[in-house]
Amino acid sequence: MQTQARIPDLPNGSTFAMNRWFYKMHQADLLYHPDEPAETIVNISSGQPSFTPEECVQLNAAMDSMFEKHGDKVYDVAMVYFERAMGFRNQ
Repeated sequence: MQTQARIPDLPNGSTFAMNRWFYKMHQADLLYHPDEPAETIVNISSGQPSFTPEECVQLNAAMDSMFEKHGDKVYDVAMVYFERAMGFRNQ
């Protein structure tokens, strides 16, 4: 039985792909600050890691790739979804 991966693939280095990746992370309630290594993210209620070791490798690689290709634009795209998660309307 194959389980569905929680972490979306980053299919290429386009801005569209980066935007779509953050959208999917938002939809799955898995957003976290791009500067934080995935292995440092814990569930506030339980104190348990939010991601498996395998997911951490995938997440860190995705973030590294996005920062390498897009620099600080990563923050701009991520902020759109952080604002949505917090209930703010995007202008």
